[in-house]
Amino acid sequence: MKRGDVVVVVVQGDLGRPRPAVIVQADELGDATTTVLICPITSDVTEKLPIRPIVEADAGNGLRIRSQIMTDKMLALRRDRIKQVVGALNSKTSEQLDRALLIVLGLAR
Repeated sequence: MKRGDVVVVVVQGDLGRPRPAVIVQADELGDATTTVLICPITSDVTEKLPIRPIVEADAGNGLRIRSQIMTDKMLALRRDRIKQVVGALNSKTSEQLDRALLIVLGLAR
Protein backbone atom coordinates (compact mmCIF):
# COMPACT_ATOMS: atom_id res chain seq x y z
CA MET A 1 0.00 0.00 0.00
CA LYS A 2 1.17 3.47 -0.80
CA ARG A 3 -0.14 7.02 -0.69
CA GLY A 4 -2.79 7.57 -3.34
CA ASP A 5 -3.86 3.92 -3.52
CA VAL A 6 -7.59 3.31 -3.61
CA VAL A 7 -8.42 0.46 -1.24
CA VAL A 8 -11.47 -1.35 0.12
CA VAL A 9 -11.87 -0.86 3.87
CA VAL A 10 -14.20 -2.00 6.62
CA VAL A 11 -14.92 0.75 9.16
CA GLN A 12 -17.10 0.43 12.23
CA GLY A 13 -19.85 2.93 13.00
CA ASP A 14 -21.46 5.29 10.49
CA LEU A 15 -19.22 4.10 7.67
CA GLY A 16 -19.69 0.44 8.60
CA ARG A 17 -20.15 -1.24 5.22
CA PRO A 18 -17.13 -2.11 3.05
CA ARG A 19 -16.30 0.99 1.04
CA PRO A 20 -13.51 2.48 -1.01
CA ALA A 21 -11.00 4.80 0.61
CA VAL A 22 -7.74 6.45 -0.37
CA ILE A 23 -4.47 6.10 1.53
CA VAL A 24 -3.22 9.56 2.62
CA GLN A 25 -0.40 8.50 4.94
CA ALA A 26 3.16 9.27 3.82
CA ASP A 27 4.99 6.36 2.17
CA GLU A 28 8.02 7.11 4.37
CA LEU A 29 6.19 5.63 7.39
CA GLY A 30 6.22 2.23 5.70
CA ASP A 31 5.00 -0.60 7.90
CA ALA A 32 6.26 1.08 11.10
CA THR A 33 2.75 1.95 12.28
CA THR A 34 -0.13 -0.32 13.27
CA THR A 35 -2.61 2.03 11.60
CA VAL A 36 -2.88 3.76 8.23
CA LEU A 37 -4.40 7.21 7.60
CA ILE A 38 -7.21 7.01 5.05
CA CYS A 39 -9.97 9.18 3.67
CA PRO A 40 -13.22 7.35 2.91
CA ILE A 41 -14.76 7.70 -0.54
CA THR A 42 -18.50 8.17 -1.14
CA SER A 43 -20.66 7.94 -4.24
CA ASP A 44 -23.04 10.52 -2.70
CA VAL A 45 -21.43 13.47 -4.48
CA THR A 46 -21.95 17.04 -3.23
CA GLU A 47 -20.74 19.40 -5.97
CA LYS A 48 -20.08 22.51 -3.87
CA LEU A 49 -17.64 21.14 -1.30
CA PRO A 50 -14.09 22.08 -2.37
CA ILE A 51 -12.66 20.04 0.51
CA ARG A 52 -14.11 16.88 -1.07
CA PRO A 53 -12.34 16.21 -4.39
CA ILE A 54 -14.44 14.48 -7.03
CA VAL A 55 -13.05 11.30 -8.57
CA GLU A 56 -14.28 10.16 -11.98
CA ALA A 57 -14.56 6.37 -12.12
CA ASP A 58 -12.05 4.64 -14.40
CA ALA A 59 -10.03 1.43 -14.66
CA GLY A 60 -6.99 3.13 -13.09
CA ASN A 61 -8.65 3.97 -9.77
CA GLY A 62 -10.92 0.92 -9.63
CA LEU A 63 -14.07 2.92 -8.86
CA ARG A 64 -17.30 1.97 -10.60
CA ILE A 65 -19.12 5.30 -10.30
CA ARG A 66 -18.29 8.98 -9.91
CA SER A 67 -17.33 9.53 -6.29
CA GLN A 68 -15.94 12.02 -3.79
CA ILE A 69 -13.08 11.83 -1.28
CA MET A 70 -14.26 12.74 2.22
CA THR A 71 -11.18 14.56 3.53
CA ASP A 72 -13.27 15.86 6.42
CA LYS A 73 -13.70 12.25 7.64
CA MET A 74 -10.02 11.21 7.61
CA LEU A 75 -9.23 8.47 10.11
CA ALA A 76 -6.54 6.10 11.29
CA LEU A 77 -7.54 2.55 10.48
CA ARG A 78 -5.94 -0.68 11.66
CA ARG A 79 -4.05 -2.36 8.85
CA ASP A 80 -6.21 -5.49 9.08
CA ARG A 81 -9.28 -3.36 8.18
CA ILE A 82 -7.79 -2.65 4.75
CA LYS A 83 -8.89 -5.51 2.53
CA GLN A 84 -7.38 -4.87 -0.92
CA VAL A 85 -5.92 -2.29 -3.28
CA VAL A 86 -8.27 -1.72 -6.24
CA GLY A 87 -6.45 1.13 -8.00
CA ALA A 88 -4.70 4.46 -7.55
CA LEU A 89 -5.53 8.14 -7.99
CA ASN A 90 -4.18 9.92 -11.05
CA SER A 91 -1.87 12.90 -10.61
CA LYS A 92 -4.61 15.52 -11.14
CA THR A 93 -6.85 14.03 -8.46
CA SER A 94 -3.85 13.56 -6.14
CA GLU A 95 -3.09 17.30 -6.41
CA GLN A 96 -6.72 18.16 -5.64
CA LEU A 97 -6.58 15.83 -2.64
CA ASP A 98 -3.37 17.48 -1.37
CA ARG A 99 -4.94 20.96 -1.61
CA ALA A 100 -8.10 19.79 0.19
CA LEU A 101 -6.06 18.18 2.99
CA LEU A 102 -4.13 21.44 3.49
CA ILE A 103 -7.45 23.21 4.07
CA VAL A 104 -8.94 20.51 6.31
CA LEU A 105 -5.79 20.31 8.46
CA GLY A 106 -5.44 24.10 8.69
CA LEU A 107 -2.09 24.13 6.90
CA ALA A 108 -3.11 26.37 3.97
CA ARG A 109 -1.82 29.89 4.47
